Amino acid sequence: MTDLGLNRVLGLSAVTFVAVGFMIGGGVFVFTGLVLKIAGPALPLAYALAVIPVFISMMPLAMLGSALPTTGANYRYPSRMVSPGLAFVGVWVYLLASFFGQIPLYALSCARYLQVVWPGLPELPFALILVTFFFAVNFFGVRLAVQVQAVLVVILIAALLYYVALGLPALETANFGDPFRKGAGGLLLGTALLTFTYFGANGIIEIGGEIVNPGQTLPRAFFISFAVVAVIYVAVSLATVGAVPFDVLAGFEEPLIGVVRKTAGPAGYWFFIIGGAVLALVTTLHALFLVGTRSLLMVVHDGLFPAFLGRVHPRFHTPHILLAVIWLLSLMGIALRPPLETLASYAALGGLIIFLPVQIAALRLPRKYPERYERAGFKLTGFWFWFCPVVGVLMVVFFGMILVYDLKTPGKIGAFLLFIVSGLVYYLWRKRRLAARGVDLDRMTQADDWSG
Repeated sequence: MTDLGLNRVLGLSAVTFVAVGFMIGGGVFVFTGLVLKIAGPALPLAYALAVIPVFISMMPLAMLGSALPTTGANYRYPSRMVSPGLAFVGVWVYLLASFFGQIPLYALSCARYLQVVWPGLPELPFALILVTFFFAVNFFGVRLAVQVQAVLVVILIAALLYYVALGLPALETANFGDPFRKGAGGLLLGTALLTFTYFGANGIIEIGGEIVNPGQTLPRAFFISFAVVAVIYVAVSLATVGAVPFDVLAGFEEPLIGVVRKTAGPAGYWFFIIGGAVLALVTTLHALFLVGTRSLLMVVHDGLFPAFLGRVHPRFHTPHILLAVIWLLSLMGIALRPPLETLASYAALGGLIIFLPVQIAALRLPRKYPERYERAGFKLTGFWFWFCPVVGVLMVVFFGMILVYDLKTPGKIGAFLLFIVSGLVYYLWRKRRLAARGVDLDRMTQADDWSG
């Protein structure tokens, strides 16, 4: 048991299922159609290339997870090795926007996909029930939550493989024509956009305190999940481009669903909509519940949130109060219908605010915790020690520019800045309160010997 009251019960397969569920989200359905118009028949090559920079940028996280496995790693690493203020603001923006925007968006999107095969499905009640179900699953223990995630991911992969089995036998090389008809620029832009579809695996470092033999398990889970997802994405894109003439394919709003509608029977179409499109969203939604409380536990541990929020259930060993907070914020997001797409963009930007100092923390690991670095089951050395974090930083800059551009209006950008300012103001206020009680937050975080 860790110092936060959580049990080490997760093995390699469980952690890998969490990573795959995080990575395969609705983006594969949205971005496939978008990149098809940009890169043309070179879509499979774009998917194959897109995995490379994301995988490289995740290696510093695999190293940190191997050397210093912990609960709430996305907060604890940068708060100890970079800046507690920056770490807190990143977690503040990411999690608040995720709980109030991203989870509701996924839940409502699931209902809209299901309405394709189940007309008249009440959108709002379904979304409320779905979020409540995953709150309950996570309340009753991380082992149960991961078992549910494993079942969902297996069905999701089966649906995507079914799609591949439909498309590859019907593959016509003539449908590829000139794969570079959109030029090298189209391929590069398409590759850059598809990198979004490979993000998410970094979430598994959040549950390092609940993983058996994390020093070995975390790096292996990264390697396996990236290999599995990359093979699936490339196979799906080959089936997409090869099964239907490009001119017809370009007319589909969502090519994967268009191809299935054209090639599968009613039962196969239903299976792909529910097992593929819906579960791609559901597994990501569930993963947010699964890991979303972990950094908050560390924030509570540091005294930045009231202690009662960090209580762990004596029987199920889950942070039940924080889970209830996530659940209530998500229900509010569904019921009030704020601009969910904008909040999802804020969550993505908050994730980048976290991701950047984690890359810097990887560079400081050997100097800050030399013995942990030397004993790590997986570590970067030489050229790769510097190269991988630099790639990660460049990706943060690139993604940040795209997301800010996507916000478009000054009002949305200004609201995001208010998110940041509100987190910073709260942090400074709480830090002063701690100082008044004789707690020096900076000294406490710098003195962390990583004993728990």
